[in-house]
Amino acid sequence: MKINVKVGMLFLFAALILGACGNASENADDPKREDADIIYKDEKEGGTLETGDGYGFNKFDLEIEVDGRDTIDAEYEVDRNHKAKYVNELAGINLEGAEAFNKLDEMFTKIMLESKTSQQDVIDGIMEWFGLDTYTKFELEINYDDGTKVDIEDRK
Repeated sequence: MKINVKVGMLFLFAALILGACGNASENADDPKREDADIIYKDEKEGGTLETGDGYGFNKFDLEIEVDGRDTIDAEYEVDRNHKAKYVNELAGINLEGAEAFNKLDEMFTKIMLESKTSQQDVIDGIMEWFGLDTYTKFELEINYDDGTKVDIEDRK
């Protein structure tokens, strides 16, 4: 009986040792080694800013002309590259990437565009944000996370 207990303890000890050394391969401390991606349920279903649900849409493309001249050009699209572009000719701003995203984030969180917002309320909110009274062309395309697409084209 003592031999069975000793053999059992030996196997248990060996299993614990081998289990503790499971990640001791050559690449375990390599800084270039890829770590496993952790995907949270909300993120997989579109529940973060990176996937668009933070704003409620995953594509925003705005062009405003004043007196026939391009004045505002703002693009935001959620994809693998997280594209963002922001040009404001009146303020002399031309941003891309993270800087553009930060500027657009200010507008998106202030205006809070929703798929059920009326077209006129969308136009009014955006015009107020940019401090514009009038425009000669207003074009906006938004793809909401719920599948709704909004296209606004207005010329004066």
